[in-house]
Amino acid sequence: MTKTVALISVLTLSVSTFAKPNYGLLSSDLYPSSQEDQAFVSKFFDIVEAHKTQDPLLEGKGPSIREYSLDKIKFAFITNVTDDKVNLVFFNWKLPTFQGLEIQKALSDIYGSTVYILKGVNKKSIASQGEDRSQLTSFSYMLGANTMEKQIKKDNPTFQVPPQMLDWKPHPDYMDRSHPLRQTLDGNTLVMLSPSKELFFKQTGMTGQMRPYFEQMLTSQGGFYNSIMGMMVHEMFHVKEGEDQVNGFAKDRKINEDRKLIVEQLKSDANLRSLMATYVRIVFSIGDSSKNNSPTATELEQLADLRSVVTELKTKYSDTWKFIWNYEYTEGFAEYVSAYSMIQVGITSFDQQIDLQKSDTGNNFAYRSGTMGGLYLVKRLSQMPFSSNEDHSESLWEIVLRFTNTKPSAKSIDEITSKYSTISSVDGEDEVKRVIDYLISTVME
Repeated sequence: MTKTVALISVLTLSVSTFAKPNYGLLSSDLYPSSQEDQAFVSKFFDIVEAHKTQDPLLEGKGPSIREYSLDKIKFAFITNVTDDKVNLVFFNWKLPTFQGLEIQKALSDIYGSTVYILKGVNKKSIASQGEDRSQLTSFSYMLGANTMEKQIKKDNPTFQVPPQMLDWKPHPDYMDRSHPLRQTLDGNTLVMLSPSKELFFKQTGMTGQMRPYFEQMLTSQGGFYNSIMGMMVHEMFHVKEGEDQVNGFAKDRKINEDRKLIVEQLKSDANLRSLMATYVRIVFSIGDSSKNNSPTATELEQLADLRSVVTELKTKYSDTWKFIWNYEYTEGFAEYVSAYSMIQVGITSFDQQIDLQKSDTGNNFAYRSGTMGGLYLVKRLSQMPFSSNEDHSESLWEIVLRFTNTKPSAKSIDEITSKYSTISSVDGEDEVKRVIDYLISTVME
């Protein structure tokens, strides 16, 4: 073989080895009778593909999580749904195989690594939604048999875990701890996904009359499929975060805010409400400023004002401050990785995500201010500057302020709150009311 022919052969092999899988073909094999489901799954795998080259944590660390790359996370798509059975098609399964788990050769050839299928699974055995937690929906996950035991013994190594705790199930028909799937998972988690609208709407218990109005609302947020995909990427982050903590890869965050106290203070203290509203307005104003290619004088001023408000909140209302930055990590970063993943594959742009976060009043502002912080780190710092325990001692926006060398504002707190009451496009008072309602609901729980 000549050198030229040999080189062409090597290049051909490289292209065939590293070429992007045909996700359209993969999705049509998974859901042959639904073009909508095929489109959803194909786009989801575009996100998987994007994570291969750049996970949303920029190959670094996030708060209490080591990495978030969907091409390394175990997940299964729910297929062939009947009245009582489903098939589970497994991707990224690197654990031992077990009886009943079969290789799906056609999908393996397309995906580029082994894909497995588990046929005839009882729907109720993997269901955990609805009033009795026995309904299947578009997103669920299966915990390993030893997950709870590992979690308890991580915190209390000598504690003898009672059998009834080990055998706990969300409902009687749930998959037994002795099942090979749960045994093989051990302290791991299997995420289970379905694009099915029908499964989703059955779980909500929504009447036929209400469904068109709900679908119209989803359309205003990008449509059902974009909404459900964003939710899946968000929740899969939580699953990976929890799995990391169970297996001792990440530290637990110890932020114990007194929610009852926060509610009482927010109801009675006008100064606290004003500070919180100002915090929201400034963070979202910085989000708007980050749409520019580089920081402007206005943005630098906004950062300085934010430092003063953060200092005031930390000093005078420590529990409220703990709630804000705890939620900016726990929910805000899950929302951030979802937003960034949607940007990666062109479902939304960076600017559109900033606007979506501002308008998504279904979530309290800390979800969205955390997302803004993650997007700011990407846009301005191009890194996730977390070390092993920084996320337990500093808030997300304090990290931003430290890395941007921001000094406190020269203005008084009263001047700052007055300034942002008129220039922000976000209704700070309404955001505070939503936090109060949210906290009341969690205190009751």
